[in-house]
Amino acid sequence: MIEGQYLFGPAGWSYKDWHGTVYPEEKPKNFDALRFLAETFDFVEVNTSFYHIPSQKLTSGWVQKTQDHEHFKFWVKAYQNFTHQLTLVKDEVEPFKKSLEPLVKASKLEGLLAQFPYSFKLNSDNLNYLLTLPRAFGEFQLAIEFRHNSWNREEVFAALRENHMIWVNIDQPVISQSLPLTAVATNERVSYVRLHGRNYQTWFSDEGRDARYNYDYQALELNQIAETIKKLAQLAKKIFISGNNHYKGSAVKNLKELKKLLGKEKEEENRKE
Repeated sequence: MIEGQYLFGPAGWSYKDWHGTVYPEEKPKNFDALRFLAETFDFVEVNTSFYHIPSQKLTSGWVQKTQDHEHFKFWVKAYQNFTHQLTLVKDEVEPFKKSLEPLVKASKLEGLLAQFPYSFKLNSDNLNYLLTLPRAFGEFQLAIEFRHNSWNREEVFAALRENHMIWVNIDQPVISQSLPLTAVATNERVSYVRLHGRNYQTWFSDEGRDARYNYDYQALELNQIAETIKKLAQLAKKIFISGNNHYKGSAVKNLKELKKLLGKEKEEENRKE
């Protein structure tokens, strides 16, 4: 297989602490954060869809703001009731799917990201529930993120392959039965890597989202992650690499560093010449 294409993008874009770190201290008139990111990255993950079902007016706005960047895509997080409450009711599934129509029509939707919590462990009930997702969202590309290591087994990989779902390789603090970083591809077209940081002190604390994802990867750690990504490039055509260690813009900084390590930045410079 030809070595896969690396695609980079942050998890979310609406963070107050990105002012002066990711975004300019003095913002120009009509500055828009999403448009700004589309100039540098290949995709972005949508966080707001996890907390509530977005309106078509909102998703249409995302299309409009990125229309000058044809390549730019969105991975939309599945609504939390689908992944944390384990409910798939028509009154929520249908409005959620309808909200995505502007992205679909504009060819901006790459897929859905179903992010399950650490408490979602492998057992027959949870596996059966997981396998209902392709029936509910069969028209979309589905990426599945587990955080508990019980899912890290060949039988699960096989089930994902059979149902055309994408295993998400994550980097997170490995505490107790937390899933370590893997190099697994269950779809030959797409693989996915998500970097959460390694903040062991606050990962399972109640100090809030910013404390959990407050982590800046060091050079040795990024080199190790780059080696894992290179393995995935032999298994899938496209590798999406997301930074969720968002606090103070560390995700953006680390993604740019990974670009250099993987040679993506040099490729972009050569295309511009």
